[in-house]
This record gives sequence, structure tokens and C-alpha cells, in this order.
Amino acid sequence: MIVLSDSDVVQKLAYCELLFEFLQYLKCPPNEVWVLPSLKHRLRPKLAGAPLAVANFDAFLKKVKTVPAANVATLERFTSLDIGERQLLSLLCDDKRISHLVTGDKRALVQISALAFGDTQLKARLSETSVLCFESVMLGLMSSRGFGVIQARVKKWTAIKGHPVDGAVLACFPAGGSEAHAKKELGKFVARLSATTPFLQLPFAE
Repeated sequence: MIVLSDSDVVQKLAYCELLFEFLQYLKCPPNEVWVLPSLKHRLRPKLAGAPLAVANFDAFLKKVKTVPAANVATLERFTSLDIGERQLLSLLCDDKRISHLVTGDKRALVQISALAFGDTQLKARLSETSVLCFESVMLGLMSSRGFGVIQARVKKWTAIKGHPVDGAVLACFPAGGSEAHAKKELGKFVARLSATTPFLQLPFAE
């Protein structure tokens, strides 16, 4: 079992100091979680104003693995995606051990769905893979860690100076908000996204 995670998901979870909860949620050894090589250089400077988030991120990086180099020929099939998503999708197609893809890039999810119409290998691999968006991960974390913990961690996210706002997620956890509200709003988002990405599985965590 190999889990591919894009940088967007890791970044948001780092802001919330939820990276180890994420590893527990995936239910696989940390060395079976693969991240992009650019992650460290891209994200660490953005967390400079949040020392606890930096510590959470650095400890996470020591446990997970960097993705191997992708096949050049496979990369060329996905030129409409950015380089990170191209790497992940190429590895998904070529490595049968990969069972999960976690991404926070909604635009890329829609593009991947479109690409699958004309790429039989990609379509087949997507049908064999659990593809999770960030919102479905947050639903899973609420189930495993409890609403209070997740709400408090999201509050830490908003306290980081200059943090990039993810309005869709933050709106699910307003000050004084309830667990029922958070589940309803996250669930609506996952349902809408699933409707536009028919080849992708976006499971709710149990």
C-alpha cells in the first residue's frame, strides 16, 4: 500500500498541526506515504511564523518518503497538469502498489477526470484507487479525533499571520460552530466535487 499526497494537503494540515493525525487516519506505515521533493523548500518558509507548525512539519518529513522519479514518457501524457500533479499521476499509472491519492487541488481533480476519458490506463488505475480530497480527509479526522480537536486546530490555522485562506474549509468551522454544521458543509462540498469527477472515488471516512 502506497499513498501519494500532494503538497496542498500537507500544507493545510501543517497549518492545523494535524500531520500525525493524518498518518494515523491513513492506517499505513509512514514510509508508505510519498510526498513531492519540492515540498520542503516550498512549505517550510511559509510556516516560519508558526514554530509549532514547523516542528509538526519537520517531524512529518522525517517519517515519510519522497516520491521516486517518474517515467518521462508517462509524464508527457499529462502536460496539461502542473509538474507536481504530473509526477503523482505518472507514478499512479506506473506503480501498481499505489492504492491512495490524496490531493487538495480541486482544479487538478477536474482535469484528471477529463484526462481519464481518453486514457484507458489512467481510467483503469483511478477505478482501483481511493482518491481523497482535503475535505474528505477533514471528515475522517473529525471521526477519528473528535470535532473539538479539529475545530481547535483549524483555529490555529487562522491565527497564523499571512496564512492562505481556504474559505470553503474555514467556513465549515466558524467560531461557535457545531459538529453537525461542519459535517454538513464538508459533506456538501465532497458531494459536489464527486459529481464533477465521475472517475474518482472520494470516500467519506468511517
